[in-house]
Amino acid sequence: MNAGISLNASPSWDNPFIFSHAIGGVPVRRLVIAAILVLVLSPSIIRDNASIRLMLVTPTYDGSGQATHPDVLYIKRGLGWRYWMVLTPYPNGSYHHENPSILVSNNGRDWSEPKGLRNPIVDPPSEGHYSDPDIFLAEGKLWLFFRWSQGLEERIYAKSSENGISWSREIVVMETRSESLLSPSVVVEADGLRMWYVDIRPNPNLLKMRTSRSPEGPWSEPIVCSVEGVPKDRELWHLDVVKVGEGYDAFIVLINKGKGLREAELYFATSRDGVRWKLSEVPILTPSVRDWDNSLIYRSSALLLEEGLDGGVHLRRYALWYSACNKGKEWHVGYTELSICMDGDELKVCGGP
Repeated sequence: MNAGISLNASPSWDNPFIFSHAIGGVPVRRLVIAAILVLVLSPSIIRDNASIRLMLVTPTYDGSGQATHPDVLYIKRGLGWRYWMVLTPYPNGSYHHENPSILVSNNGRDWSEPKGLRNPIVDPPSEGHYSDPDIFLAEGKLWLFFRWSQGLEERIYAKSSENGISWSREIVVMETRSESLLSPSVVVEADGLRMWYVDIRPNPNLLKMRTSRSPEGPWSEPIVCSVEGVPKDRELWHLDVVKVGEGYDAFIVLINKGKGLREAELYFATSRDGVRWKLSEVPILTPSVRDWDNSLIYRSSALLLEEGLDGGVHLRRYALWYSACNKGKEWHVGYTELSICMDGDELKVCGGP
């Protein structure tokens, strides 16, 4: 274990992301209370495009600046940058450009390619295509998982790095022809790793989980998870899983069954064991009315900021980096913050319907 690298699930408030910029020329430090009140007490605003949603500038190797499927890792110290993001360029939905790329930041807002690294960090494949990257810290190193697919063939590749700049050659850690491995999301725990993904070959789509003692495997056979509350006209799609004290939270994209990605929205789910999940009745993030994210909400990456009790209701506040598409088919990554209230079996954005 590299003792110089430490992971802190909750960034300290001395350098929070949303505090460090200005809105309309007014420093956000003066608007902190108002911003939190908007996000916590008026979540309906989120659904009608009045929430604080920031479109981020994400440099891409193809020059388009368009990207999708972000995954963000917060590292308190040891690698020079606090925030590490993996994403894939996606200019106007072109899967040929979905080659994993790394960006870094010290405030979660301003992203750049780290000095000494050249994106993409893996050469485009000669056949098939890459997608769905996930970044995590294990065994004292950064690890990157990403999916490769062609026809019925599916693989999860892995690369590792001790400094985030020089990366190992990719290795296959999982391959199959019997299921799809959509949107892998890895959580590292004391006794090993858990990886969730979505299999879209059955009807309906299934959430599955595998376990391993090491990122390199061997990985267990899949465990089929149950997700209570999926609407009949919706399908599970991409997800991100976060470890919390008493279990796991997930941010899951649901799409219209049989209609592709149209009207994709983000839902929240929670589980004590990682196998049995409860889904929020309504989405926690939906497309805006006329902004850069007005067509669909896609894969998101969440970071727990704080949690506690408010009048007996359990509340968790999350930083959320999310990808989205506008009606002009342009893809970008944005940032917002959401507070989730858990009152018994009810899961929703605090103050929401």
